[in-house]
Amino acid sequence: LEMYSDLFGAYPYDRFVVVQGDFPDGMEFSDLVFVSDRWFEINSGTAESFLTFITVHEVSHQWWYARVGNDQALNPWLDEALATYSEYIYYEEFFPDSTNWWWDFRVNQYVGDRFSGNRVDSTVYQFASIRDYINAVYLRGALMLDDLRAVLETEAFFDWLRRYAEAGEGRIVTPDLFWSLLTAEQLALVAPIRQEYLGDS
Repeated sequence: LEMYSDLFGAYPYDRFVVVQGDFPDGMEFSDLVFVSDRWFEINSGTAESFLTFITVHEVSHQWWYARVGNDQALNPWLDEALATYSEYIYYEEFFPDSTNWWWDFRVNQYVGDRFSGNRVDSTVYQFASIRDYINAVYLRGALMLDDLRAVLETEAFFDWLRRYAEAGEGRIVTPDLFWSLLTAEQLALVAPIRQEYLGDS
C-alpha cells in the first residue's frame, strides 16, 4: 500500500482488509479483497507463491479499479493489465531476485510466444475460455506495459501512470484518457507497441 501510494497517489480509504475465503483466485472490492483459501493452503512461505502475487494483484486494484474506474467488460485491460504489471513492480522493489521467476512463472509459461494471441484490448465477450482471457488481457497486457516502459524509460513511464491515476480519480475512464496523457513525441515512440498488442494503426 505504501509503495503504490508513493507511485500512484494516496490510498483512498481508512483501512484495508484481506479476506481468506472459499473463493477461486482473488477478487477486488473497495478497501477489501478476497484471496482464495487454496493459496493459503499451498503457500510455500516465500515470495515465490500464488499467495504473494495474487494478494499483491488485488491490492493494486485499489488504484486500478477502485480509484480509476473502467468498463471491466469492454476495457478489462485498463485494470487487469495494470494490476498484473503492478505485481512485477512489487517484486522489483521488494524481491528483485525473484523478478525472473515472476516473468517465467506468471507470464512466459502461458504466453511464451509474445507475438501471438488475442489483442490486449479485447472485450470479455471475445474469449472461449478464462485461460485465453487471462493470457491476452492480463499477461500480454503486462508484456505491453513493460515494452512501453522500456521505450518511454522508467521515470517517464511512472510519471505517466501517476498522472493517469490523478486524471482518472473517481471516474470511469476509457483508453482514450490513458493514451491522451502522452505527448505527440511519446505517442510516436509507442506506436509500434500499440500496433503489436492492440492492432492500432
